[in-house]
Order: sequence, then C-alpha cells, then structure tokens
Amino acid sequence: MSPKVLFYAYVEDAPSQAVLEKIIDSLNDPESPFFGFRDGRPQIMRGESQIRKEFPANLAMAAEGLYTFSLVDLDVYDYPCPPTLLRNWLGIEQDKPIVLPPQTILRVATRIVESWIMADRKKFAKFFDLTESRLPVAPDDHLRLRKTFFDLLWEKGGNVLRKKKLIGMVPSKNSHIGPKYNDIMCDFVERHWSPERAEHNSPSLKRTMNRLRSMMEPNCGDGFNDNRLRF
Repeated sequence: MSPKVLFYAYVEDAPSQAVLEKIIDSLNDPESPFFGFRDGRPQIMRGESQIRKEFPANLAMAAEGLYTFSLVDLDVYDYPCPPTLLRNWLGIEQDKPIVLPPQTILRVATRIVESWIMADRKKFAKFFDLTESRLPVAPDDHLRLRKTFFDLLWEKGGNVLRKKKLIGMVPSKNSHIGPKYNDIMCDFVERHWSPERAEHNSPSLKRTMNRLRSMMEPNCGDGFNDNRLRF
C-alpha cells in the first residue's frame, strides 16, 4: 500500500537524514505506512543556508498539494529560538502570527540534531562506552553539546578510542568533526536509536513526533487541525 503522505524532505547532513528516516519508520505501520519520501530518502543539503534558500519553493509546492519536510538545527549563535528562525527566513514581523500551508513542515532540532540522538541516554552511553550519568540530562538546553561529547570521548584516551574504532569521530585542529563522525553516528541511529525513548528527554523531538502523530489522526483533513505553525 502506498503511503498517504509523501514528503520531499530536506536535511542538513547525514545524521539528520538517518534521524528523520528513523522517526518516520517508528511512526509507520510496516504493513500500511502513513508517511514516505518521494525521492526515496531525505535529501542532504549540507547546511541550513541551502534549506533556507529552497524554502520558498516548498511554499510554492504546497499550492500544488505537495508535502515537504525540512529539518534544520537551531545552532548556538544563529537564532535564540525556533520561531525567530522562521521569522528571519520569511521576514515575518514579531507581532504577526506564523502561518504555513498544511503541506509545508519545518522542524527545528534544539539546538542540534545530536541533542535528539543523545536523548536516548542509555543506548547512547552503551554504544559509545560512556557513563550515562555524565551525559547532559537536558541535551536540548546544552549549548556545547558536541564539544561535551568529544570531551567525554577524549577522557577515555587515544589508545582506547583507537581500539574501539572511535578515534575517527573526534576532530583535528582544522575541522569541527572527525572523518568518521557521520558514519559512526549514523550507525548508532540506524541500529540502536529509538525516537520513542529519546523524546522523553528532548522536548523539541517530542514536539516533532507529536506534530507527525497529529497528521495521522482521523478527520484531520490535510494533516492538521489548523495551519498555524507550532514549535
């Protein structure tokens, strides 16, 4: 059976791609999937700026009844909160409501998609051989989450990281992630990460899950009870 809702989906990087695919898989009934991706997988756009550039096209696609799903990171410096991000993108004044077509879905990971990944605390700690109690309790609120993760890895020592094949995750002086970072993070997401467990520790993930669940409710028309964007 074909999915009821097919998304043209856009993400910043490979971990975000794996996360969005896992979210959709977790909500779908394997025998009768509700959601799917028109291009087979979400398209990696390599940064928020490219997704922002294409966003007006998403709005035009909505007029033709086509669904789009954009997943971006809030990041540390760019925007203080998700609504500010969209107001900046679309030039919406502060006192005006944010309204999008029901077919245009924009979700924001606070502050980076790793906050959603790390929110599955027990599995994350086990996979990376870390002490669970050392992980941030509220990853959405942590401003230097990736640095904290790297610091925890380095505490284990370079020899241990090499033995466990994690040394490729940590960055060199001239990079922000290691050469194997995306591959290893995607492997964790695909094989171990559970969005249902993680949403209990990440409010921004929970809002995304609930938004998609609302689209699956009977008698929701095009998938929403109203068009007002809710983060």
